[in-house]
Amino acid sequence: MAPFKRYLGLRVAAVASVVSLLVLGLQTPASAASPTISSFSPTSGPAGCVVVITGTDFDNPDVTSVDIGGTPVSEFKVVSGNEIWATVAGDASGTIHVANASATASSPTDFTNANPGGCSPIITYFTQCGGFAGSIVMIIGTNLLKSSGMTTTAAVGGDVRFAPYTATATHAGTLETPTRLTVLVPPGTIDGPIRVSTFNDVLGEGADLSDTSFLVPPPEVDCFPLDHARSITLSLRRHLVAQGRVSSTEDPAFTDCVATVPVKIQRRVSGRWRTVGRITTTDTGVYKKRIKDRPGKYRSVAPPISQFNDLCFRAVSSVRKYKL
Repeated sequence: MAPFKRYLGLRVAAVASVVSLLVLGLQTPASAASPTISSFSPTSGPAGCVVVITGTDFDNPDVTSVDIGGTPVSEFKVVSGNEIWATVAGDASGTIHVANASATASSPTDFTNANPGGCSPIITYFTQCGGFAGSIVMIIGTNLLKSSGMTTTAAVGGDVRFAPYTATATHAGTLETPTRLTVLVPPGTIDGPIRVSTFNDVLGEGADLSDTSFLVPPPEVDCFPLDHARSITLSLRRHLVAQGRVSSTEDPAFTDCVATVPVKIQRRVSGRWRTVGRITTTDTGVYKKRIKDRPGKYRSVAPPISQFNDLCFRAVSSVRKYKL
């Protein structure tokens, strides 16, 4: 029996060892890592301010708690391994902490509770420049959320209103971020700046007005900053050929704003612009398109695109008349 007892003892020891390893594995995953916080923005703001926390290993495993100076943050979203959005609660102030099953990380500096602090929304620009009810408008800026949302819920964008500011625009349902909102133009909109409100509706605190006006109907000129704009020319030949060139105000060597750009040739019909031809520019920005021979007003349009994080904004040609 002695050999059998020795064998049984070895089996029991082996099973105990495996069980211990499994228990240890369940307690601390082999791939678990300690999170770190490198920075956060804004560094000050009141209750309702959405703070973007930047660092590492926020999803390895997922961060399960966030606090500011010891005050728990109930609304936060782990956006990626490097970013968390958190909504400030009450008068929370102090060092930001994030914790996962492995460890707790602390911010290198403190968050300051202040109204508005650095949390006021800012509208940098919007596109399109104008339109009618139901048009989709994208607003670009900073501090544009009024709630970070949570792991299972979407972030909530700031309230957007168009002149005369009597109705709140419906959000388009696309992913919204601290730097981007997408909304539908409400009925009854008139010319005027766009207004965005977040933690309150006081201009200079939780609300901001755009520097430029949204126009109804849409303008026939570009409304984007000249240092990022591109231009487009149009000439008309008999029988009817539309031709021109897309050019950029950027360095001439930067060709991404002019090469293979989709161009629409449009004709004014019953007070509205109708597309009558489509063409793509060559590598040098040139285009040429044969269209139906009809009298009227024509223009060419190049839509906004993004290339390598540089924005190439929409351009509209001057209106050309064509007579038979």
